[in-house]
Amino acid sequence: MLPSFNQGEFLDAAIQSVLTQDYSPIECFVVDGGSTDGSVEIIETHADRLGWWVSEPDRGQAAALNRGFARGAGRYFGWLGSDDTLLPGAIGRMVGFLDARPDVVLVYGDVQWTDRDSQVTGIGRSRDWDPADLARGGSLPLFQPGSLWRQTLWPAVGPFDEDLDYLFDTAFFLRLACTGKATRIPGDPLATYRVHAASKSGASTPAKIAEYERFGAYPFEGEQFELLRRTARARQAAYQRRAAWMLNETHQRARGRRVFLRSLLTSPSISRGTLRRLAPLFVPVGIVRAARSRKASS
Repeated sequence: MLPSFNQGEFLDAAIQSVLTQDYSPIECFVVDGGSTDGSVEIIETHADRLGWWVSEPDRGQAAALNRGFARGAGRYFGWLGSDDTLLPGAIGRMVGFLDARPDVVLVYGDVQWTDRDSQVTGIGRSRDWDPADLARGGSLPLFQPGSLWRQTLWPAVGPFDEDLDYLFDTAFFLRLACTGKATRIPGDPLATYRVHAASKSGASTPAKIAEYERFGAYPFEGEQFELLRRTARARQAAYQRRAAWMLNETHQRARGRRVFLRSLLTSPSISRGTLRRLAPLFVPVGIVRAARSRKASS
């Protein structure tokens, strides 16, 4: 599944990376949000090999994915950001693990970080799957482009929440963690994950900060999600602290301090690493700037 909106400069590489996988059959859907940057022309060049595609205004990435997955008929589901790519052999490796392990509901692996020009800048290491740790902190151990899960889970853990713009995938994987085992695939990376100025994951926008502040109180209804309800306060504090960090990064230190102190009232337990990361909120601005200047020049 490929959701996209005005990502024409990356879209062809994303589609090609799916269609050139050495595994068959693959059903590739492209759900475009009504792009005006030439994306439609790019999609049309691949139309005869796509399972389905559409280009018209929608409510965002979650809505696009829901629309596409509602049409999916394969045994396994996954999606790829239109600025990311699958690496050669990725689908075959993931399907092989899922076929061999019927007790596993999700597989995932490492990714390559890339920049706007598709140059590799590093490796994103996924972590082992720990449902309890995930439920408490809400920090995903995987990179979504390099993951695949069983289609049979979709009725239980889907659809994506279309009221979430930045954390709809986190809510999805939190629910999924309550349904069964997941396995990290070792070895070479499975996908590329592009980081650039226009990417949603890298921007600390007011809307993103607000969504992080409220996400800790996200309702997980249903018997199967009892673990998520038990760990709600720890998870809420964790997301308040992430919001506080983003507020510090966007020079809103006073509000960041308030959000951080509120997180301590929510749950006083905090790791040393998180405390160190948020300490600059309480250090005079001049000292912070001097430390950043020294770090930049070293």
